[in-house]
Amino acid sequence: MKPKKLNRQVVRSAATMLMLIDGSTTAPTVKEYLRDRGYRAGQSEVACWLLRIAHREGWIVNDSGLYRVYQFPAFMNTPVPSVAARPTIWMPLSMS
Repeated sequence: MKPKKLNRQVVRSAATMLMLIDGSTTAPTVKEYLRDRGYRAGQSEVACWLLRIAHREGWIVNDSGLYRVYQFPAFMNTPVPSVAARPTIWMPLSMS
C-alpha cells in the first residue's frame, strides 16, 4: 500500500489530538502517530509543519534542548470550575 502524503490539516489534527490527550506534543510524537496511520512522515517535514501551524494557531512553543514542545495557550488549559464535577443528567423529551 502506498503511504499517504502529509498536509497541514493532517499534521494539525494529529498534534491537536495529542495535545488534548497529553497536554503537549513534539514532532517525534506526531511523526510516529502519523506513521502508525499510514502517512509518509519524516521528522524534518513534521517539525516544519508544526512550527508553521503553531505560529498560525498561537500555540506555545518551548525548546527542550532536544525537541520543540508544543502546547495550547494557557487559557485553554484552565479548567472550568465545578463543571467537571457535576454529573450529566439526560432526560428524554416528552413523547406527546
